[in-house]
Amino acid sequence: MKTVTIDFIRHGQTLFNILYRLQGWSDAPLTPTGIQMADTTGQRLQDVRYDHYYASDLKRAVDTAQHIIAANHGPQVAPTTSPLLREVFFGSFEGADDQTSWHQVAQTIGCTDQDDIIRQHSFTTARDTMHQVDPRHLAEDGQTFYHRIDQALTYLLEQSTDGDRLLVVTHGTFIRTLAMRFGAQFHPAEHYPENGSVTTLKLQTSSTAPGFAATVLAYNQN
Repeated sequence: MKTVTIDFIRHGQTLFNILYRLQGWSDAPLTPTGIQMADTTGQRLQDVRYDHYYASDLKRAVDTAQHIIAANHGPQVAPTTSPLLREVFFGSFEGADDQTSWHQVAQTIGCTDQDDIIRQHSFTTARDTMHQVDPRHLAEDGQTFYHRIDQALTYLLEQSTDGDRLLVVTHGTFIRTLAMRFGAQFHPAEHYPENGSVTTLKLQTSSTAPGFAATVLAYNQN
């Protein structure tokens, strides 16, 4: 059995974060505060020995990873990037106002916003409803997003050796979905990972589908 420990980091604050814009595959630069967040996270983790560094291929994640790696006492190498680690795709809603968009989506099923959908139904329903309301049906539905996360975890496990510790810079909804699926004790509508926070996952090979077992060791730590 192969076991790896993964520290998932949410990228630093971006321009779209402070403008309350939906930011999935669209990208916005880190703000000065976001850069400071990345540096602070790097300082907190400077003595952790990582065997590999990874990041979503979106620039906000890569830039955050570079700041964290620069502070680490381990090897100074560029992160390996992968589109599998991207944030959920909001389709036609990319870059739109967060509150307005989710109100438009939620009202189609008698809810007020994304959190209300999650409370009354589920996180999957929120993803599926946005996909249905999207006029081009480009937004990722729940099954598609979960499948991509499984692909990402399988990829990380395959690239590692037993006992490795990985640093992975990714995105808020990606991390929250991991935590919901693999055992973090919180209500998903009430606890969203903060910029620069650390969520730790233990990942092991498994003989059952999807080929791995995962346990959340820590969530949204600052």
